Amino acid sequence: MKTTSVLHLLIALTWLTGPALPAAMAQSVPAPAMSAAAADLAQVLQTIATRSPDVLAAQAAQRQTQAQVGQARAAWFGKLDAYALSQHFNDPRLVRPITEPPNVALYPFASNQFGYGLDFQLPIDVSRQIAAEVDAARSRASGAQWSAEDVRLRALLQGATLYRNLQALAGQRAALDKQLGALQTSERVARTGLKVGNIARLNLLRVQAAVAEVQASIANVQGQERRLRAQLAALMGVVDFSAPIEPPVAGPDALPADPNTVPPSMQAAQSAVLSSQAKVTAAQRAQYPQLAVNGGWNHNAIQWDSRAVDTWQVNLVVRLNLWSGGAQRSAIDAAQAAQNEAHQRLQGAQDSLRATREGAAAQWHAQDQACRAAQSGLLSAEESARIEQDRFRIGLGSATDLIDAEAALARARASVAGALSGWWQADDALRYAYGEAPLALRSALQISPLSHPLQP
Repeated sequence: MKTTSVLHLLIALTWLTGPALPAAMAQSVPAPAMSAAAADLAQVLQTIATRSPDVLAAQAAQRQTQAQVGQARAAWFGKLDAYALSQHFNDPRLVRPITEPPNVALYPFASNQFGYGLDFQLPIDVSRQIAAEVDAARSRASGAQWSAEDVRLRALLQGATLYRNLQALAGQRAALDKQLGALQTSERVARTGLKVGNIARLNLLRVQAAVAEVQASIANVQGQERRLRAQLAALMGVVDFSAPIEPPVAGPDALPADPNTVPPSMQAAQSAVLSSQAKVTAAQRAQYPQLAVNGGWNHNAIQWDSRAVDTWQVNLVVRLNLWSGGAQRSAIDAAQAAQNEAHQRLQGAQDSLRATREGAAAQWHAQDQACRAAQSGLLSAEESARIEQDRFRIGLGSATDLIDAEAALARARASVAGALSGWWQADDALRYAYGEAPLALRSALQISPLSHPLQP
């Protein structure tokens, strides 16, 4: 009769002390500082798209190639230079002489001359070499534009991956916190049972050891979280990233699949092929005769204050290279080799894209199944832990069984969070393979016209 009363008293004490668990847990394991609201992935991706050093560098490279298009196009319009010239000879000279004219009586001579004027040169692109150079520059600019978009998408994918990993750690931390709370409750039960002689001291020691082990695991998770936050802050271009992150609660809704879209990486490879073809054409056309018009106007003063003379000339020049030591042939060979390299890289990009899409789709389905299995395992672990907790409270279960059940429950909870995070990472990777930003960005950031949105 006395034993039954003691058991009833122990059960009532456990039930009364149960609600006080969160406060005790908060005192034993300090929680990180929390802000008013959890960080949103769309906001993180927006910051990456506008402040990431890699994205900004790629955009600067794009602007550089666009300027090079203008530089190549400017060759069509020739050049016009202004000059001023002061000449001092040891003998009197004719104003701008080339050969001695038949009649020099009306032309002044002087050893000191000063003049200014204009020189111009206008190429006549009958060989179409300049046109080929412009086509090559335009293709390079297009490739740089697609490369900048690919860098942006890769930066967004990397940021989303770091964020999803932080979500997985948040789920693991939440699972460890719940495991710690349950073990601390069991520790109080064991202390009470030890006083009344219902629970052996060995069980109390085992529970205390399990509490210390979980606290060590929490410290390890905190260290991993700090590392990931530092990496994400560097990618975002900010000093630090300390906003709280909530674990994922659901997975993607549908599998994105649109085989007709071409990702920016493939577009960049195709532009490289076009640019290399234009460079081959330009190198070949450099062997053709080159036609140009040049000339100038000169205002020449003699002795600084004598009568000035104005002269002008216009020249039509046809130039054909007869010998350059093999430089032109070597330029053609180099351009053809670069063209072959661009074709091989395009083929490699096509093969890689096909394998990447197949692998990403398979990973998406695998993570879907893993998430379902993890959720099913969580239900079983919760039921098993509940049974072991009840058995331990009434003194029928061992501390080993209780610790194992709590550890299995924590692993199941962390497994669900990790599976959901992995599922989202697979979805982000698959969308990148189809040239799209992560799904979280679609409602918050206007998609660039360079990217090809998928229709789930």
